[in-house]
Amino acid sequence: MIETRSLKAFLFLIFVWLVLASRARAELIEVAPQVEIYYESSGQGEPLLFIPGWTMTSGIWKEQVAEFSKTHRVIVMDPRSQGNSTKVLAGNSLNQQARDLRKLIEGLQLDRVTVVGWSMAVSVLLEYVNQFGNDRLKGLVLVDGSPLVLKKEDWPYGLTQEELHEWLTDFENDRSMQLNRFVDEMFKTDRSESELEWIAKECSRTPATIATVLFYDLAAFDRRPYLAKIAVPTLIVMAGEHKEMGEAIKNKIPGAKLAVFEGLGHALFLEDPKKFNNLMSTFLKSL
Repeated sequence: MIETRSLKAFLFLIFVWLVLASRARAELIEVAPQVEIYYESSGQGEPLLFIPGWTMTSGIWKEQVAEFSKTHRVIVMDPRSQGNSTKVLAGNSLNQQARDLRKLIEGLQLDRVTVVGWSMAVSVLLEYVNQFGNDRLKGLVLVDGSPLVLKKEDWPYGLTQEELHEWLTDFENDRSMQLNRFVDEMFKTDRSESELEWIAKECSRTPATIATVLFYDLAAFDRRPYLAKIAVPTLIVMAGEHKEMGEAIKNKIPGAKLAVFEGLGHALFLEDPKKFNNLMSTFLKSL
């Protein structure tokens, strides 16, 4: 009888430990003097790191955290000057965000980590590969991002110089209107008003001037030469309207795979999380 009770108590403690281990833990890690990056970690297993896009926050990955924390150690983060991370007046560039990412990976002792970057975070990952090579990386998932947002003769995707200037000017003059339009255009399917309002509110946590600087850096600098430096398995996921650009990116990354989500918008992992998560699971198993 005593042995049975002891066994039950032991199993209960194991259960409690597993529950606590799977819960998200919110932390801050210093990446530079007086600059801390916010991240959440949940689950156990091989590391899987998610990076949000321009002015976005870690909460955008809620559907992926719920799914993959069952099988992986999942880390989501707020980049410098976004979300709960430190807002700073200096260092708001994508190459600095890549250095912050390196500090986070080293600080959390992540080795052979698969990193998922959405939108602007695709360019941050390209900056990472340019500065640090493929060190500590196991795989990359590039979600609906571009190495260059300005159109060129050999790159017919994105904005003209005039359109970029107009976009940034409109954003500076009426951030609220431009931000709401930006959030609305991220989706091709109907979303609830509460979700759209939450996303816009999270984006607005990045100061407007910093958001403008980041967008200009994203749009104006050509990171296409960095694509060929990727030497780990890479999955490119694109919305249907960006299929041709996805093909162009795929052709510059050795061995890369491309998946196109027709009928979905920029935030395709929120619009159809089941399809996206299934694709991710297949990719992770192939590594």
